[in-house]
Amino acid sequence: MRENTWVFELILNISLLVLAANLVSKFRLIQNLILQEHRSFKSQTLLSVIFGGVVILSTYTGIDIGYYSLNTRVIGAMTAGLIGGPIVGLYASLIGAVYVYFFSIPRVFAMSSAFSTMLFGLLGGGFYPYFQRGKWKYKDLFLLTCFAEVCDMVSLLRFTVPVQMVLNRILEISVSMIVMNAVGILIFISSFNNVFIQQDIERSRQLHQASELMKKCLPQLVQGFENKKHIKRFAEIILAETDWAGVMVTNKCEILADCQKEMSEKLQPEAGIPDIGVKAMKSGRLETMYRVPHASAWYECMRDYSLVAAPVVIREQAIGCLIVWVKKQWVFRQSDLELLSHLVQLSSYQIALADLERQKEMRQKAEFKALQFQVNPHFLFNALNTVSCVCRENPKRARELLLILASYFRYNLDYDAYMVPMEEELEHVRDYLELEQARFEEKLVVTYDVPEDMDIEIPVLILQPIVENAVRYGMNREGRRVVAICAEKTEDGCLVQIRDEGKGIGKDIMKKLWSDQSIGNSIGLSNVHKRMKSIYGEENGLHIISSGQGTCVELHFVKKAAE
Repeated sequence: MRENTWVFELILNISLLVLAANLVSKFRLIQNLILQEHRSFKSQTLLSVIFGGVVILSTYTGIDIGYYSLNTRVIGAMTAGLIGGPIVGLYASLIGAVYVYFFSIPRVFAMSSAFSTMLFGLLGGGFYPYFQRGKWKYKDLFLLTCFAEVCDMVSLLRFTVPVQMVLNRILEISVSMIVMNAVGILIFISSFNNVFIQQDIERSRQLHQASELMKKCLPQLVQGFENKKHIKRFAEIILAETDWAGVMVTNKCEILADCQKEMSEKLQPEAGIPDIGVKAMKSGRLETMYRVPHASAWYECMRDYSLVAAPVVIREQAIGCLIVWVKKQWVFRQSDLELLSHLVQLSSYQIALADLERQKEMRQKAEFKALQFQVNPHFLFNALNTVSCVCRENPKRARELLLILASYFRYNLDYDAYMVPMEEELEHVRDYLELEQARFEEKLVVTYDVPEDMDIEIPVLILQPIVENAVRYGMNREGRRVVAICAEKTEDGCLVQIRDEGKGIGKDIMKKLWSDQSIGNSIGLSNVHKRMKSIYGEENGLHIISSGQGTCVELHFVKKAAE
């Protein structure tokens, strides 16, 4: 009967603690303290005092059963370590141990109870990484509490005399105390689950807000940090969409943009980048400053604010930072810090992508220019030699060939457009073949099968390298070079075929071409193949059918991609 009374009173004590936990967990300040990743000394002290108070409350409301006070102090002490970490667990249990040692009744158990209280906090702190962030493993937590209670009873035997009296008391209360406190800590610690649930909800909301915010901000970052007008707009959008008092964007050397809602003092860009921004770029991580130092050039205008700075990191190097400030608070809201982190991370990705796109465009232009200047010296020598020979017999024809040669080189060297109408590209091919025909005469046979209205743009200098390859290697068994150029419209563009009657392309060259390897002197095929894939996709490179009777090279130009 007496044991039933103890159990009932223990249930009442646990219910009181659970009620206190529910009330405490509703306070925004307490939620922020629990959710902080890196707590300041003040934050740890406050959290320690709160849980230390829970230990004191548990001891104060203990059940006096004569030689011993049946209480639930293990719940507050272990929870301090499990939720707050090792430091909070140590401080909270120390507060509780001091109270237990000086004020607990009966005095004979004071030393052992104080020792076990410290042990509870250290156990909780030691298992903090295992039970971190609300991912409670209830079975393990139950067993850990049972172990802690057993340690409590061992300490009673170790520090208290007479031993026989203590042993009898332990045997009488052990089962009730172990089971009830183990169940009680599960209920008590579950009361804080709402804090972590709210954190997850807040994180989801912040991710959504960051996503919506970045939709508006991303277009301003296309040019990176090069365009101050766009960076200014970027800062204004962030300020308008958040509760922050001000926003500043810097590169490594200067302030690019700053804007604020209301400040007693005007900002002073001439003072240089605020210290917190320099620190963030140097450390490569988010930095907070709760109070601007008096010695800082920014003290007069920032003394009423707390600042956060997050570096913009590209390829592991900080290229600038985003600094925001809010009205001075004792602790920063975790949601603000996470939103800022998401913003900077997404901004870094966008700037990196924009930079990569610019580099890709510059590389393509460089490759194009290299292709333009890649004039076959043998072709030039042969063309001039042909004109020289024709001068003696037919000066008029020689002048025509010189004009064609001039037109050919003008197109090759002076054309800046990347995409040109197919008619212009075919005209360039005709100029080339006209010069080659003057050289080979009847030994070069060229046929065209091209519709008149080919309304499509194609990459400049894309056909001539293939035609040149056909002329160079397309000699048949009769000693003639036969080149056929055919084009036909398709549903999405056009298909161009260039055929010859040569001995075909070797298997080793074909294998290297498909695997994008270097193929020696056959750089024309390789360049065109890579350009086609780059513009029209991997599946639209060159399609080549080659045998001992000749080669057919197909180029599929897609109208939508070209435009």
